[in-house]
Amino acid sequence: RLTFGNQDRRPFWSPDGRSVAFVRDTLNTSAVYARPADGSGQDRLLVRLDRQLQEAVWSRDGRWIVTRTDNGTRGAGDIVAVKVGDTTQVPVVASPFSELHPALSPDGKWLAYASNESGTNEVYVRPFPEAGGARWQVSNGGGTQPVWSPDGHELFFLDAAARLTAARVQTTPTFAVAGLTPLFDASGY
Repeated sequence: RLTFGNQDRRPFWSPDGRSVAFVRDTLNTSAVYARPADGSGQDRLLVRLDRQLQEAVWSRDGRWIVTRTDNGTRGAGDIVAVKVGDTTQVPVVASPFSELHPALSPDGKWLAYASNESGTNEVYVRPFPEAGGARWQVSNGGGTQPVWSPDGHELFFLDAAARLTAARVQTTPTFAVAGLTPLFDASGY
C-alpha cells in the first residue's frame, strides 16, 4: 500500500518507473502527488489545480502533467497541462464539450483524446503543448480511450462497436492517419 487515509485515486507511473503518481481530492480542488514505488519517502506534490481532476498522465520527459478536469464542473472535462513544479495551467483542449482520455505520444509532441463535440465520442489528435487550432479526427463513427504504441506509429482506441482498432499514423512533417484496422472485439473486457 502506498497511500493511507486520503482520497487518493487514478494511479499512474512516473516516466522512469520509480514512482507512482496519483490524484488526491480535497473539497473543490485536486492535486497530483508522487511517491516512490517501493513505498519509501514522502508524498511529493507535483501539480495542484483549482478544480477537480478525473485523469492525469505524465509526459515521458517528466516535465508535464496533463490532466482532465471533472465533467460535472466548469470546463466540462477540459484537458489542461501544467509543468511539474509550476502552477500555470495551460489549456490544451478547452471547449463546451467533454474531452476525455488524454494520451501523450512517446515523443511528447502529440496529444490524443476523445471528445463528444460531434455528438458522439470520437478520437482526435492535436500538437502538444501548443495545440493551437490544429486538430485531426482519427476515429470515424465513434471512438474512445486512445493509447499510443511505444514507437508512436500507431494509435489504438475502442470504436463504437467496442472493437480495439489500430490507426496507422505519421507524425512528420505533420500528423496524418494512414489507415484504420479493427483488431478484435473487446466488448467482453
